[in-house]
Amino acid sequence: MPEMKDNIAAITKLKEAGLKLTPQRLALIEILKGNKNHPSADMIYKELKKKYPMVSLSTVYNILNVLKKIGEIEELAISENKVYYDPNTEPHHHFLCEKCGQIQDVFQDFQIPTDMINIHQVKKHQIYFYGICSNCLKRGSRS
Repeated sequence: MPEMKDNIAAITKLKEAGLKLTPQRLALIEILKGNKNHPSADMIYKELKKKYPMVSLSTVYNILNVLKKIGEIEELAISENKVYYDPNTEPHHHFLCEKCGQIQDVFQDFQIPTDMINIHQVKKHQIYFYGICSNCLKRGSRS
């Protein structure tokens, strides 16, 4: 389900997994729906806390782990010190700006080497690009 466009699919998967549809789970799904900012657990926690002040960071991690397990989100280990989450589960890669920290989607298809396919059963792959984004480059040239 790309970008969690259909909350019903996520809700159905939660039910099929035997999990309750708690208000916190539903609110977190809503936060992620169509979110292209690749939020961290901390960012999601701050957003969720506005509506549910008693929610804990541990609860947020638990919900994220459940959503990852049922295939509704991808976990991005693009940074050494933080994990980010992407509700777009369609195959794509990511670019991290080393200056502003923004993560952008990269939809270019890259070929897996033939010898890798012949030797292994590749189920998925993720490529990370690092550098300076065009916005930061523009700002840098004005300084």
